Amino acid sequence: MPLTLKEVQRSFSIQGFYTAFEANWKDDYVFHGESHDFWEIVFFEQGNVECVEDEKIYLVKDNCMLLHAPMEFHRIRSVQGTSPRGFILSFQAEGRLPEALKQGIFLLTEEEKEEYRAICKSIKSVVLGKTEPYLSQLAADRLSSFLIRLSEKQGVEEIVKSDRSESYHKIVSDMTKWVDGNRTLSDFATRQSVSVSYMKLLFLEYAGMSPKAYYNQLRVQRAVALLNQKLSIAEIAEKMNFSSQNYFTVFFRKHTGASPSEFRRKIIRPTEYKLAKTTSITKKYRFTPSKRIDKTRQK
Repeated sequence: MPLTLKEVQRSFSIQGFYTAFEANWKDDYVFHGESHDFWEIVFFEQGNVECVEDEKIYLVKDNCMLLHAPMEFHRIRSVQGTSPRGFILSFQAEGRLPEALKQGIFLLTEEEKEEYRAICKSIKSVVLGKTEPYLSQLAADRLSSFLIRLSEKQGVEEIVKSDRSESYHKIVSDMTKWVDGNRTLSDFATRQSVSVSYMKLLFLEYAGMSPKAYYNQLRVQRAVALLNQKLSIAEIAEKMNFSSQNYFTVFFRKHTGASPSEFRRKIIRPTEYKLAKTTSITKKYRFTPSKRIDKTRQK
């Protein structure tokens, strides 16, 4: 009787790693924010941190883990007089990771904490260039398994609730909704019954930038996403309500350092870090530096 091969169904695969390190922050630490096109995991072993993720504002406490999805803006700062310590790793993946990983905060058990530390240690060896056989493959498989099991846990939502955080949440949600609309700050302020000057104070507090800069960042990210599709530059300009293709090109070049057509020709993965490919024997590839939507840097 002939045997039938049942293929392995993979929803996602980890392609490589960028960073794996331990971080210790002072009680007045503020990281002003970034977005990038790879995944990042932050585990806070001790201390309290306020973390902004797009429109959401979390209070992250001891032994909690948060995942930043690709192109998700995030900003952190120490709060409540604590000096946080955490373990951070970043990686590139193909396919769709479980949606649950994008929802809320995960409180780790002692066993999960030990497992995550061990994973970070092996990934750090990969990033540092160690070439033991199967090292990167094993690290990728261990991380994949850990993430799948983590997604089956119930996330905890420690949302910071105040009048100011609620206003920020609503404005960012509005900006995301109207990312194709080429709206003005006055439009968003009017919709939420606040002044433009109050908006500026909110975004300085939670995003570390002006509301105009934040909205422009959203529009650039949207343009990049459309450039990955089969739309012409003129179609993208029209879809995003730019007055002309030329104006869209000027806007895009100002924020990325390249025209839309140049960017499309050489859309490459993040450049600030070396990507350790997950082959059975580690190989490392260095990419040509170029300007990014939001410059990535170690926290």
